Amino acid sequence: MHGTDVSFAEEAEVEAEEEAEAEEEVEEEDTAQAAGDPLAGLSKNGRKRLLKASQLESRKAKRKEEKSKRKQARREKAAALASEGATVQAPSAAAAHQEAVDAASEAPAEREDPWAMWKRFGCPKFVLAPMVNQSELAFRLLARRHGAHLTYTPMLHSTRFAAEEGYRLENFDYHPQDRPLVAQFCGDNPATLLAAARLAQDHCDAIDLNCGCPQGIARRGHYGAFLLDEPELIEDIVRTLVGGLRIPVFVKMRVLPQLERTLSLVKRLEAAGCSLLTIHGRTREQKTSCAADWALLATIKRSVTRMPVVANGGVEQPEDLERCLAATGCDAVMTSEAALENPSMLAGVPTSRGGQAAVTREYIALARAHPPRAVAVLKAHLFKLLFLALEANRDLRDRLGAVMSAEEVFQIGLETCEREEAAAREHPEEMNARCDIEGAPFTSWYRRHRNSPLQTAEQIAAQPPRPFSDRTLFGDDAY
Repeated sequence: MHGTDVSFAEEAEVEAEEEAEAEEEVEEEDTAQAAGDPLAGLSKNGRKRLLKASQLESRKAKRKEEKSKRKQARREKAAALASEGATVQAPSAAAAHQEAVDAASEAPAEREDPWAMWKRFGCPKFVLAPMVNQSELAFRLLARRHGAHLTYTPMLHSTRFAAEEGYRLENFDYHPQDRPLVAQFCGDNPATLLAAARLAQDHCDAIDLNCGCPQGIARRGHYGAFLLDEPELIEDIVRTLVGGLRIPVFVKMRVLPQLERTLSLVKRLEAAGCSLLTIHGRTREQKTSCAADWALLATIKRSVTRMPVVANGGVEQPEDLERCLAATGCDAVMTSEAALENPSMLAGVPTSRGGQAAVTREYIALARAHPPRAVAVLKAHLFKLLFLALEANRDLRDRLGAVMSAEEVFQIGLETCEREEAAAREHPEEMNARCDIEGAPFTSWYRRHRNSPLQTAEQIAAQPPRPFSDRTLFGDDAY
């Protein structure tokens, strides 16, 4: 999922679309078999496999073409940055390590008071979370239009960011209108994280350490929430970053199973110089299978006095933003998945089928101006923004799943918007009804898997562990 062109979730969706498309073609042939048809002697499954194979070759060719276009885009971006004098050459691994060591050993410059920093940022209330392949520049700008006061980049791999110019050009976009901006990094090596953060610090307002990703790939890579078992290492990383950067250092984490351990780590972070803490109200093991514990977040917030605290988890409806702030006492609230489907929720606008067309048109315009790193990113956004419409227009859903070029994605997205706008004129009451509540006329993307009651933490703990499968990862989860 991380660092790839297509998330596991999107790959599975594409495979499902290809399967459906092949099934439809086979059914058509079943009803009109011509004499002498070379496929006539094959079984239905045999013809389906042959059709899928031909589609696979076509998709491979299109992906190769897209890869070539992305390389050209990287070259053009590098040339543009060079002409502006904005390029930064990454040091070698050895040089980066030594530079980080030297920086950490130097007497640190006077650090800005976290509360002064918060005031300089405008005391933001609503924060857009870092989301792999989803919180890219175009979507961040869209979220800001609709009420986000602070945004995060997608999670960046520190090792690759420090060493690969191509990775930086593809994954780190910035814009004057997208400030204040936080660049989030993952990793477990203090020197490498510092080397990466130094390459980003001139184009963002803070660096965030990811201690929240609960996925299996983070376990294998030894980052995210799997650093929480090593508080000494997290403290060392934060101290190294604080000592070697000119901008503030943040940490995003999940609660630990024991309150005492959580509070102990938070105190370590304060002492190490952390300027802001974002804390998710679920443990690493709970992921999103139970309600976020806002009462626990309130307890943690009361223990912190030297830096702002941002609450994360459990925001589904616009009203939840203020409810979360009131329940936790936190200084801001961060949201992820609910805003992916409906960014205007940040401005208090509930999700409705009729309201999605306008925000989708906005995203398409921004994505044309600031193209994401891959077509899969565009498709992932449209599958969420237009989920309600695509459920009612399966032909468009099938076409969106099959296309491989950005322009085709845009055209299908706009065609979907036109159909929805026409439906809204004919059936305004139904199309404008809320879809983010129980008993809604349509099931929103966010609620598609949330129809059953959430489990309690005790019920989750009593369940036997399930075998890990990459296919079960959430491609759009916030880390």
